[in-house]
Formats: sequence, structure tokens, C-alpha cells
Amino acid sequence: MKTLGEIAGYVGGRLRGDPSVMIERVIHPALAESSSDLALILSAKGTSMLASGKVLNAVVPEEAEVESNLNLILVKRPRLALARVLELFECPVHVFRGVHPSAVIDSSARIGKNVSIGPFCWVGPHSKIGDNCRLVSHVSIGAEVTVGEGTLFHSGVSVGDRCRIGARVILQANATIGGDGFAFVTAEPGSIESAMATGEIRSFNHEIIRINSIGTVVIEDDVEIGAGTCVDRGTLGETRVGRGAKLDNLVQIGHNVTIGKNCLIAAQVGLGGSSKVGERAVIGGQSGLPDHLSIGDDALVHAKSGLTMHVPPKAIVMGSPAEPKQRYLVEQLEIRRLPRMAKELKELRRQVAALSEKLKSLAPSDQSDPESQA
Repeated sequence: MKTLGEIAGYVGGRLRGDPSVMIERVIHPALAESSSDLALILSAKGTSMLASGKVLNAVVPEEAEVESNLNLILVKRPRLALARVLELFECPVHVFRGVHPSAVIDSSARIGKNVSIGPFCWVGPHSKIGDNCRLVSHVSIGAEVTVGEGTLFHSGVSVGDRCRIGARVILQANATIGGDGFAFVTAEPGSIESAMATGEIRSFNHEIIRINSIGTVVIEDDVEIGAGTCVDRGTLGETRVGRGAKLDNLVQIGHNVTIGKNCLIAAQVGLGGSSKVGERAVIGGQSGLPDHLSIGDDALVHAKSGLTMHVPPKAIVMGSPAEPKQRYLVEQLEIRRLPRMAKELKELRRQVAALSEKLKSLAPSDQSDPESQA
């Protein structure tokens, strides 16, 4: 439990009320029940929920106009305050203390101090696990892997041979680091090559030969990788995820990809082999980047964007094929106008046809031959 005064100090907020009130849990305002609950309100609009009378303590945006006798912590950035408050009230994942009897650790592996290794984990030959690491259960660490201090591997994580994992990294359940890249070649030019060269399929994939991946993966410090995400190893060199990058669930990172520092990559994004993402870039869910293309520093890629060319630094793109946001929005507006324009065009054609008929009816009739009249 924490007092309101302690919480306000930790989140850098301004307290209006009793600093000695003890807080037992942090909740959504609609679930408030007791004087020990702290409600989190993330927008000025959300302060309307305070009228229920059930909320006695709340974190609210400082611009909100709240006139009441409630205990309030006023903050500049509510979502940042949310992160800080939840740090104080964190519910850590349960991990077996020490090394579980069912874990298998190679005799040549080096395990640091205060390391927890849960049931059915495996640590391969010559691997190094840093101090204060936690392996929840069913974690597989291959040979010659290095893991930095304070790293957390949730259940089912797999790290392939020779990969390097930094300090304070979090790998969510079933993340796979260091699988082989999707790299194959045909003995003779195949369908893809013929299609790219001629626009037609004139040759065929009679035999598909795998290209072995003998490179590695480097995950730098403070990276978080979501559940079910796969990061393939490099073919010859490395696949690298930069410091502080955050990858959502079900992301596919191809071989030889480089991701810069502090990137945000949402669910179901696919990055093709040898593509490059600059620092602090943001990629929305279900977007795709083909092989060998790049996204510049600080670029923003909206969800479901299909990239077909390089994205410049600080650019904002959307759509499939992706293009600059303003151009895309103008095009979408014009598309929405098409039904009305088609209706207007149909009416104009009808009017033109009617005018043509009227003009024909008004045209003078042919005069008789003068000589015949004589």
C-alpha cells in the first residue's frame, strides 16, 4: 500500500487533498468501491465519471475542471502517470526462486547471481545468463548465447544458438529469437525471376534449395518483444533490434533486418529481409515492408500500410500502396465523391441528349428544288 502523498510525489503530480490516505489498489473509475481505491482518469472528458459518488481518490489531467472535495492528483500527462502508478502497484510474474529441479543446464553454461530458472527450461553449452535474470518456464536457450542482466523470458521463449540478448530485455510468451531466415533459391531461374524480368511466368520452380542462416540476432538493452513474435537470424551477418525498441505480438522480423533505437512496431507487422527501420520510427499494425527497403528516422507508418518504396525521415504514410498521408486523404475524398459524380454525369448526358433532340426538331426542313417549282 502507498499513501496519496507518496504516489503524487512518484508521478510528479500536484496533490489536492489528504496526503495520508492509504491506497490499496488502482482501478478504472467505474469499478471504485472503497476509500482505498485510486481511480485513473486519462482525459478531461472522463472526469464526468466522478459524479457517481463512488470515487473518492483520483488521478486526473491538470486541465480538467473538477470542483469537488475529492482527493485528486493533478498531472500533465495522464498516460505517463498511468505508467508510473502501475510501476508502484506492479504484479510481478511468478518465477521459481533459484533453479527448478526439472531445468536442464549444460555444465559449460555460466549462470549469474540471483537468477531464477523455472520448470523445464534448458540452457545450452557455453551460454551465459547475467545476474538477476528470470526464465519463467519451458524456456529454451541455445548454445553460445549471451543474456544481459535483469532480463525476463516468459514461458515458451526460444533463443537460438549464438544470439546476443542485452540487459533488461523482456521477451513475452513464445517469442522466437534466432530462427532461420526465409531464404531459398531455385537451381535454374524460377517463376519469380521470370515474372520480374518479363512480366510473365515462363520458367518454373522445379527444385527449391534452402539457403542456410549462419548469422545471428542481436537484441540491444531495454528492448521488449511481444508474444509469438519471430526475429530471424542473419544469413551471414546479424539481425539487430536497437536499444529501447518495443515490438508487439505476432511481428515478423526477417533475416538481416536492422531496427533502430526506440522504435514502436505494432502487431502483425512484417519486415522483409535486409530491410531497415530508422530510429524512433512507428509502424502501425498489419503493415508490410518488402525486402531491402527502408523507413527513415522518426517516420510514422499508419496501420495496414503496404510499402512499395523507401519512406523518408519524418514522413507520415498510409494506404496500400502507401503514399504520403495528405495525398492519400485527398484521393480517398475524391473516391467518395465518385458515386455523386457518376450520378451527375448520367444526368448531364440525359440533358445533352434531350437538347440534341430539341435542336434537331428546330432545324429548318429541306427546301424544294427551285427549277422543279418553275
